[in-house]
Formats: sequence, C-alpha cells, structure tokens
Amino acid sequence: MTIDSEENRLPCGTKVARKLRARVPVNSLTMNQRKAVGIDLGTTFSAVAHIDAYGKPQIVPNSESERITPSVILFDGSNVIVGTTAKNNAMAEPEKIVDFVKREMGKPKEQFHREFSGKIYSAEELSALILKKLKLDAEKYLKEPITDAVITVPAYFNDAERTATITAGQLAGFNVLQIINEPTAAALAYGLDKLEEDQTVFVFDLGGGTFDVTIMRIEGHHINMIATNGDHRLGGKDWDDSIVNFVAEEFDRQHGENPLLDLQSYQELHTRALSAKIQLSSRPQTAVIHHHSGKSVKLEITREEFERRSQHLVEKCKTICEMVMQESRMTWDKIDKVLLVGGMTRMPMVRALVGQLTQAPVIDDVNPDEAVAMGASIQAILSLLEEERLSGEKVLPENTRDQFAGRDGGLIQVTNITSHTLGVVLWDEAQLEEYVFPMIRKMTAIPATAKNSFGTAMANMQRAVVRVVEGESTLPGECTPLGICDVELPSFLPKGSPVELTYEYNANQVLEISVEACGNRAKVSIERNTGLAPGEVAQAIANLGSLRVA
Repeated sequence: MTIDSEENRLPCGTKVARKLRARVPVNSLTMNQRKAVGIDLGTTFSAVAHIDAYGKPQIVPNSESERITPSVILFDGSNVIVGTTAKNNAMAEPEKIVDFVKREMGKPKEQFHREFSGKIYSAEELSALILKKLKLDAEKYLKEPITDAVITVPAYFNDAERTATITAGQLAGFNVLQIINEPTAAALAYGLDKLEEDQTVFVFDLGGGTFDVTIMRIEGHHINMIATNGDHRLGGKDWDDSIVNFVAEEFDRQHGENPLLDLQSYQELHTRALSAKIQLSSRPQTAVIHHHSGKSVKLEITREEFERRSQHLVEKCKTICEMVMQESRMTWDKIDKVLLVGGMTRMPMVRALVGQLTQAPVIDDVNPDEAVAMGASIQAILSLLEEERLSGEKVLPENTRDQFAGRDGGLIQVTNITSHTLGVVLWDEAQLEEYVFPMIRKMTAIPATAKNSFGTAMANMQRAVVRVVEGESTLPGECTPLGICDVELPSFLPKGSPVELTYEYNANQVLEISVEACGNRAKVSIERNTGLAPGEVAQAIANLGSLRVA
C-alpha cells in the first residue's frame, strides 16, 4: 500500500479549495438578534419552519400565504421572481425559467449553468435565490431578522453536493448552523413527541426530484440513523415525464410531429402532466389535451395505464428499499413504523409498494410536504442548545429548552451515519495497479475520524499526491473523485517511508484531510470543483445583491 507520487498523478481539472465561511460570523451577533429556522430546500417545492414561543415547530407561510413555495425561478431583468408566479409563467416565458436546480447541485459550471442578462449563474447561486425568497418572506411574517438556518439535503448527497448547499445558504445571507439529512429531519419531526416509545422507523422519502430511504432508531432521547440509501435523480419529475412522453408519442403518431422539440410546448405539456398525475391519485382516469402548432391531441389516461408506464420507477424504489434493509442487516418484521415523506408518497402505487414490503403501520400524523422543514427547525434549536452548553450562556426561553429535553432531562441526541464510503487511491506493487482503500466506511457514525499510515511509492519522493474518492468500489474509475491533496515531503525519504493520513468527517458530512510525514504535518483542504471557484464567491454575493428577489 503506497501513496502515489507526483509523476503518477492523473489530471483532474479541479479548482483551488476554499474554506467555507458564513457571511455573518456567529460571535458577531448578539444573542437577542439571532433567530434560527429550518429549511427544506426541495427540487420542486421548498419550505421554511421555526420553533414558536411554546417550543413547537411551525411552518412559516410565504408572502403569498402558501405553506410551501415552488422551487421555480423567473428572471426578468434585475427582478427575480421565485415561487408560484414563476411557476405559472413557465408556459408563457420558458426561456426565463429555472427549475429542478437541486438535481444540478455540486456540478461545476462547465457541466451546468444558466445565463440571464449576460450573467452566468451556477447551481449554488440559483439555489441561493430560492433561499433568499424564503428568508425574506419568513422575516416579513415573523417580523424579525433571521440569521441562522439548518438546511436539509438528501441523505445520499455526496461531498460536493453538500458543500454546494452550504455555499448556497451563505450566499443567501444565512449563517448555516448545519446541513441535515432529509429523512433524519422527518424522523425528528415525528419523534419529538414520541421519546417515551422506543421504536424503529423506516423513513420512505420520495419527493419531486430525489428519493431516500433511511432506517432510524428512536430510543430514549436518542434518534440514531442505522442505514440509508437512495437516488438523488429519482422523484416525481420522472413520473411526470412518463405522462409527458405518453402524450408526445400519441401526438407524433397522429400528426407526425414531436411537441417536445419546442420549449414552450414542453412546459405546457409538463404542467398538464403534473396535473394529470395528481388527479390520478384520487381518480381512476383523467384526460390530457395538448395543443401544438395548430394541432391537438386528447388522450384518456387510466390509473392502470399510468402505473404500467411508471412501473420501472416503482421497481427502482423497491430495489433501494431492499438494499437498505440488507445494509442494515435487519428484516422487515423489525420495523415498527413507516414514515412517508414527500408529496409523491400520496400516490396509490407508492402506498401499495410500501404495503407489499412491510406490514408495519404507516404514520399518518405527519404532513409529508412539511415534515422535513419542521424537523430542520428542531435541529436548529438543538444546534443552539449545543452552543449554550459550550458557551455557558443561555440563549433560549426555558419552555423551549424543556420541550427539547429527553425523558431523563438530557437533550435529544441525533446520530447520523455516512452515506458513502470515503477512500484514498493507492498503488499495489504486486498487482501493478491502483485500488481504493476505504478510510471511512459507509454507515459509520458521524462526526468521524480515521487514521491510517501508508508507505511512499519510491525513494526521494518530493511530494505525496493523495487522491480522495467517494464510493463503494475498490476500482478508482468506479468512484467519484473528490479532489487531490498535493503535499510536500521532507527530502531524502527512503521508499516505504510512512505517510499518515487523517480523515475528519464533520456533522455536515464535509471532509477535511491532514497529512503527516516524518514530523511534517499539514492540514490539506480538498480541491472541490463545484460551481463557484474561490475568487467567484465575493462576486456572486455582489451579483445576487443587485437582484431584487420577490
């Protein structure tokens, strides 16, 4: 097992690392100025919640008096409209619309960007506009400044996606207390009043663009994640697309023309498909009428036909559920309750799937659209309580503190686990090939620290190149590269000289690495190639500040 040399380094095109910093440092805020919220930053809808004066989580309605806000952005010069108005204008002005941006989080600008009025926006910046809308509306409703936030992400988000979410929160003007997994947040929303009952909960979270399944154990005042798996490119949009494609095929059959080649036609059809999907959850059939280029088609769609065309999506969900059970080494009879989260869990076919998998009762007293945001607001208070413990200064009302005490008077404790294995690429001299050595394995409780010592690949190496990857395979090409740590070594080291790596994985599942070689120790940040380079963050803040968000 040897660390790679500079000569063997493979180009990765990564950018220089940046240290994420909140725009408003915590210690610069007086305690009576701080107000924390929880935010569900969703693919199709987003929501914000806070803890009220009685210690209860409450959804904060937006300026349109809606409890959830469509994650749709409309650019109109220096004005940016987020929410229902933007969604309603998608058909009329599709070229000004951005939606489903959550699926692009963590991607560099070369892979994803949108341009409006001569300015290029990354996924972080676009998500920041959604967050800014939520912040402004919440401040208006609560009549006080909001400085802190806990933002949720799919449990299966990787390092780059989590880092991008933190950046988006900071660009929106939040001090990001923590990033929390969506199923964990949902379990918090459910479990806050269930601390007297030990139970194992299967969280099935199917939203507009992502799917997560997580097994949680509620025991005493502890909520522990046991296992998690998911697909962050599987969600309601894929069911919508099955209807879109069905109608487009019929239109092409009747008129010899594909209506999806026109952006406005696609937006109109997608809107009608979404409406049809919702109707088919409560009705046995519906009709979709679509007009394009002076021609039209009317298609009757039954629930049976819809379920047949989307069966492959249900099978994907089933496979992921079975995978998480295998990883947890549990059987379905050990599940006490099923918690359904996300608007897609209202579909009869999804409920039927859950019924096939387990006989455990389904929890019906949690709103699937609101549970994640409410759980995030609970985590925000837990984070502030931890600050109280460390500083000794009380910042919360007594009734709020009492609400969050466990059965023995202690605070609620939440333990998450890693959703991906974190490894390092090494050289195998015997096999003459590279392989991945796991440093922190999937399902390890976090925060986590791992140390291992490896030998240099050759004598007199001037630099050690640590290639960090994420994934379950031992083959580097099958893992996701997180970046490269290029570390200077002391002179005249013999072959096999020890190089010690330390991986530190924090509560946000963001990784930091330190390297020690012959007394030389360096804290090395990972070079992440997300949407914004270090020098672009300040400019992004200025650009977003010049936009009027409503």
